[in-house]
Amino acid sequence: MTSAPVRATRPWFAACVFLYGTFVAVFVAFVIYRKQGLVEGTVDLNGFGALARNLARGEGFSLGHGPTLRRGPLYPYFGALLLRLFGSDDPTLPDAVLYRPLIVANCVIIGLTCVVVWRLCRELFGARAALLAAIVCPLVPQTLRYTGMTEVETSMGLFTALLALTGLLFVRRPSIGTGVALGCTAGAATLLKPIVLLYPILFVPLSCLYWWRSGTLDRRGIVASLASLACFGALLLPWSLRNSALTGGQFRGISSNGPGEFLRGYVNAQPKYFLLRQDFGGGGPGEKWDPEANNYEEDFLRAYGIPFYRSGKDAAGNTVMIPTPPPSMISAQLELEKDRVEGAEVKRRVLHEPGAFLYKFSAQFASFWYVVETRKKSLIVGSIALIVLIFSGLGVWRARRERTLVWPVVVVIVYFNAIYAAFLAFARYSMPLYPTLTVLAAGGAATLFELVFRREAQRPSTPPAVELS
Repeated sequence: MTSAPVRATRPWFAACVFLYGTFVAVFVAFVIYRKQGLVEGTVDLNGFGALARNLARGEGFSLGHGPTLRRGPLYPYFGALLLRLFGSDDPTLPDAVLYRPLIVANCVIIGLTCVVVWRLCRELFGARAALLAAIVCPLVPQTLRYTGMTEVETSMGLFTALLALTGLLFVRRPSIGTGVALGCTAGAATLLKPIVLLYPILFVPLSCLYWWRSGTLDRRGIVASLASLACFGALLLPWSLRNSALTGGQFRGISSNGPGEFLRGYVNAQPKYFLLRQDFGGGGPGEKWDPEANNYEEDFLRAYGIPFYRSGKDAAGNTVMIPTPPPSMISAQLELEKDRVEGAEVKRRVLHEPGAFLYKFSAQFASFWYVVETRKKSLIVGSIALIVLIFSGLGVWRARRERTLVWPVVVVIVYFNAIYAAFLAFARYSMPLYPTLTVLAAGGAATLFELVFRREAQRPSTPPAVELS
C-alpha cells in the first residue's frame, strides 16, 4: 500500500538532490574558491582548458606544438563543445572567465554525482541512509576540491560512482542492458583518465567467479560479460587508432606518460614524505607539486639527451610546453621518445628490483589518502579520510551482516587505491573516490545511529520511587 507513493515521488526527490548538489557546487566554485587561500586558486593547472580551447579553435588536440599523446580525450572534447557554444576566445580574459562554461559544467556534474550516490546508497542501505549520503556528498571537501578548475577529478567522481552503480546492477541482474551500461561507463571513464583501463578486464572475471561460486552463472551472465567488454573496446578503439596512426603504430594506448608516473612514484614513496617529515610541495611558480620528482625525471632524461618538458604559462598567460620544443618536432614525438627510455627503466626496476617496487606500493597505498603539499594540509586531509574510511568500513560490515551484495562497490575503491599505489599516489588522486565512499560511510553512520538508539530504547526505565506514608 505504501510502495506506490514512494515510487511516484522518486523522480521529484532525485531532482531535488540534483539541485541541492549543484547549488552547493556553484556556491563553492564561484564564491568560496576565489576568496580562500588554503589551496592554490589556479583554474587551468594542467592544460586541460588549453586543450579544449585549441580544439574549439579548430587547432586540434594540441598544446601548441602539434598533436599530443598526453591526456585522455573525453574532457578536452567535452570542454571544447562547451566553449564553442557558450565561451569567448578573448585572450585578455582571465582564466576564471574564459573557462566559466567548464566550471558551470563541473557544478552540474556534482549535482548528477549526488543523484548517483543517492541511487546507489538506496540500493544498498535503504532510503534513510540514501538521504544522508545525498546530503553529505557535496559537503565533503574532497568532493568539491577541483570544482572550480578545468581538471578531470570532478568528472572522475561521477564516473567512479557510476562504475560502482553499474557494476552492482551488472552483478545483481546480468543482461545485455546492464553489460552495455557497465562497458560504456568503463570506456568513457578510461577516455577521461586512462587509469581505468584495467578495471573491466578485472571486474568481469570477478563477476563470473561470483556467479559460478553462487551457482548462478548461466547464459545471461556470459552474454552480459561479452556485451560489457565489447562496448568497452568499441569506445576505446577510435582513439587508439588515432594514436597508432600518429606514431606509426608505436603507441596504441589512450594517453602517454605512464612510465614517467611509475618512476616518479619511487621518489614520492620516500619516508620523509609519507611520514610527513618534509613538505611534499615546492615553493616557486610551477613547483607546487613534487619538485623532487621533477628534478629526478629531468636528470634521468638528460642522460639520454632528452629535455624534460612540462606545462607552464607564457607571458600572455597561455599554457605552453617548457622548454619550447624544436620547430621540427611535434609533441607526440617527444612524448613517445620519453616513454621509450622511461619504459625501459620501468622494466629494469620491476624485474631486477622487485623488493623496491613492493616497498613503493606499500608506502603509496597509504599516502594515497593523505599526502598533499604541506604537513598541515596532509593532516587535515588525512583526518577527513580516516573518518570517512572508518564509517565506510562500518557500512561494509553492515552490508555483509545483512547479506547485501556490496563487493562490486568495494572493489572500485580497492582498484583505484591499488593501481595508483603501483604507479604514483598522493591524496589528489583519491578525491574522485569520495562520492562512492560517501555511500558506504552513510550506511555505516546509519548503522551507528540505529545501534545507539536501539540501546537507548532497550535500556530499562527507572521504577518510580515509592513514598512511605
